[in-house]
Amino acid sequence: MQIARWVILVSAIYGISLNAFAGEGVESVDQAEIYQHGDIVIMDPWAKSAFGEHRVKLFFEFQNLGADPDRLTRIDSPINDGKSRMIAVHSTDDGVRTQQNIDSLEIPATQTTFELSEHGYYLVLENVSKPILMGSKLPVHLEFEKAGGINIDFTARFHSPSLSRRIKEAASSGDVETLKALHPRAEN
Repeated sequence: MQIARWVILVSAIYGISLNAFAGEGVESVDQAEIYQHGDIVIMDPWAKSAFGEHRVKLFFEFQNLGADPDRLTRIDSPINDGKSRMIAVHSTDDGVRTQQNIDSLEIPATQTTFELSEHGYYLVLENVSKPILMGSKLPVHLEFEKAGGINIDFTARFHSPSLSRRIKEAASSGDVETLKALHPRAEN
């Protein structure tokens, strides 16, 4: 049964409980977590921290429903000493990735949804005071130039909630090709 093999492989790679496919005993990610403040919409805020590190990477999808662009100018949280960074990742044609600290993140006025990721832009909380456990909620304050401030709870996860939804949808429909595409290095 090829689909069962791919469900198990993708589950192991992305740290998803097999119960997630059955909807048992785990927090559902079927519904997006959405925050709105003024014209700014933030969806599926999540955090990732490597074992033993005292920093947390923050990710989310966002959209600016307003007529004018806005800027994310500051990140604060009670779980760290106040030091935070915004990172822009650049890739060269030969695949070399470099990171650059940026002072703010532009939030364009558009109907398009953008996603923070380790391959583009993301946020970092430095000097976190205690280990971050999977599933825990991290309070974060985001300050926007025009929209002002919003308090959001980021959930510690292995990966994006939207990825979990795509994996679950592909597994439920028996779409082996989509499961393979979600992890292209997986062996046949």
